[in-house]
Amino acid sequence: MKALRHLHQRLARAWQKRRDEHDERTHWPQWFLLAGECERNAWCTPDPAGLTPLYPPADCFWADPFAWSQAGRRFIFMEEYPFHTGRGRISALELGADLNPLGPAVPVLDEDRHLSYPFLFSFQGDLYMVPESAAARRVDLYRCHNFPFGWTRAGTLLDGLQAADATLFEHQGRWWLLCSARQGRARINDSLFAFHAESPLSDRWTPHPGNPLVRDYVGARPAGRVFVDQAGRLLRPAQVSVPRYGFGLALNEVLELTPKRFRERPIWQANAAASSDWRALHHLDWHDGRMVMDAQRLIPRPSAAAGQVVPDG
Repeated sequence: MKALRHLHQRLARAWQKRRDEHDERTHWPQWFLLAGECERNAWCTPDPAGLTPLYPPADCFWADPFAWSQAGRRFIFMEEYPFHTGRGRISALELGADLNPLGPAVPVLDEDRHLSYPFLFSFQGDLYMVPESAAARRVDLYRCHNFPFGWTRAGTLLDGLQAADATLFEHQGRWWLLCSARQGRARINDSLFAFHAESPLSDRWTPHPGNPLVRDYVGARPAGRVFVDQAGRLLRPAQVSVPRYGFGLALNEVLELTPKRFRERPIWQANAAASSDWRALHHLDWHDGRMVMDAQRLIPRPSAAAGQVVPDG
């Protein structure tokens, strides 16, 4: 049954891709941000349609937002993808008390390869970032030395693995790293892998024996920070990539996670139908009373860019 479901998903994606290619001859698929205040009791039932859109300039997209506050300043860290460069970088957007931008997005981490999904966490008084750099076949760790603009590479968590959307959290005395990966028959958009270590700064992460823990285009690939809701449930945001990449979001309750076992169940799902102007919705994060998400729309292409391919995000 799982193999048949997976086949149906792949066929649906192939059919949708052909339809999308027609639309994208004349339009860019542009990711943009959604932001708003959010009480903790609403964390497990987010309402993307109730958030305020934050649109990037027409020559780029913004995706994979993570919120962070420090010294009374509010920021969104995100992937910023200038269409003309063909690769993403990490930028920061400062928000005012009304959650409107105080200025343009500012690049904070730009390498010679594509970067996205700037996962943030604090540990022993320092702020760290784990951006996605799947093309380099490693998961790198950066430490902030001058918030929010100064970041220094502090090590490599995983090496030799084409991993995407690494998401770290502490659970029952161990640190866990969840990601999707291209390994064996598993693909970036249909897999969930888990690794554990005693410290989030470790370079020796033990793979879970059940890897990949999930093989499905619905609810596998990470889509934001893992969190605990008011009821004490451990919830994991995940992508819904049927019929197209990033079409929707799911929240899964992690029922069991140990070095040998893993169980979860879906509890919530939303898709791009939340707005008639959206065609995808694939990330969410909460921090300091704020919710941030992303969504995708189509915008007209400049004539000089006809035929240029824009990545999924």
